[in-house]
Amino acid sequence: MSLSAVAFVPYPVAGASARYRVYQFVAPLESLGVRLDVRPFLDDVGFADLYRPGAIAAKIGHHLRGALRRWSDLGVAGRWDVALVHRDLWPFVGDAPLRRMRRCQPRWVYDFDDAVFLPNVSAANRRFRALKPARQYMELVSGARVVAAGNSWLAGWARAQRRTRPEDEVEVVPTVVNTDDWHPLPRGSGPLRLVWTGSHSTVRYLEAWREPLRRVARRIPELEVHVMGAHFEAEGVRVVSHAWGARAERELVASCDVGLSPLPDEPWSRGKCGLKLILYMAHARPAVASPVGVHPEIVCNGVNGILAEGSEAVADALARLLLDERLRRRLGEAARRTAEERYSVRAIAPRLAALLRRAADAPT
Repeated sequence: MSLSAVAFVPYPVAGASARYRVYQFVAPLESLGVRLDVRPFLDDVGFADLYRPGAIAAKIGHHLRGALRRWSDLGVAGRWDVALVHRDLWPFVGDAPLRRMRRCQPRWVYDFDDAVFLPNVSAANRRFRALKPARQYMELVSGARVVAAGNSWLAGWARAQRRTRPEDEVEVVPTVVNTDDWHPLPRGSGPLRLVWTGSHSTVRYLEAWREPLRRVARRIPELEVHVMGAHFEAEGVRVVSHAWGARAERELVASCDVGLSPLPDEPWSRGKCGLKLILYMAHARPAVASPVGVHPEIVCNGVNGILAEGSEAVADALARLLLDERLRRRLGEAARRTAEERYSVRAIAPRLAALLRRAADAPT
């Protein structure tokens, strides 16, 4: 039986969270009888300005236009059988949008892959901290027919908000990649390379690894560190910056040898779902990762990657992988198998289709 679903997401396809949690499932879900219509709050131009320092008037304009679009979409949400709400329904405080949602489409799946309920904002948008709708996340979770949480820590928080609902209405649905697009490619020639992909809001995690990167660069003078999606510098380290692009991201990871996935041990980090790791692993590139949050669930230390904590341990792990091609290949092949079996669109699309059908069939 065919099913129609509308997906309310905060960003266009350039936003990594929406891209990997929603957009990439449109075609796979279609093949499973679920037609997914994705409606972003911000358009491409608005998202491009979001993390730009200043530009207050432009940001206000983008959000006002987004609010008009979202309000209109909520009013006709009943045209679809079910809704998928990713991260937030409305980026500001206020109850009216959620009340409109309840009236027009009371059946929804709530999907989230970050600790959105914590007061975390980017440096470029700190002045808007008071507008973040913390209460909305609890209501989206408590009112959802089904909740899809990106990791077990997030799922535990969601279950605590749904005390009167069955526990099995909250499921862990990991962030995944399309392993048909993200697949091993020949590395090509050139110096040894490390790679980190991310955004302006997450580059601070990489900054915490400046010292280990300097240590490795002293041992391997020709080393290059490639960074996509943010600006990064480290004295004594050859850093190459790249603007984000879907194809460029795949080509960059394929041209490098080892991935970087640093995380501090703090509540916001425990909500992360390990996307960087999974991207590297799908390309059969081993990574060095902090043993924080979901990372130990993804990485079996010394089997499909390395978990390391502290400047000296991180530097040693990076140097060991960079200087031992056979070790890189062995861990990379195991990483690829992990990505295919546990973190691929092929493995997760049927589960997402089943969640949407379950929510559509739930009584109002």
